[in-house]
Amino acid sequence: MNLKQFITLCEEILEVEPGTLTMATRLDNLEEWDSLTRMDLVSYCDDNLNTTLPVEIFRDTETFQDVIDKVKPYLHVMAYEK
Repeated sequence: MNLKQFITLCEEILEVEPGTLTMATRLDNLEEWDSLTRMDLVSYCDDNLNTTLPVEIFRDTETFQDVIDKVKPYLHVMAYEK
């Protein structure tokens, strides 16, 4: 999975229009960013990035850039494996 695919996935999970998320998007401005959404995202990463992320990984995220920073190392690993 590359970064663009991950952003598309996040937009689907958050049920926002494609192209809505930018690195500067404040998560607290998204009604859909809640504990259930974070669990969905962790679950998806566990299933598709061959890693086990702790549920609290997204706890201190304020912007979408923070989310990307947390998962980006795993995205790169998958890019090299394929």
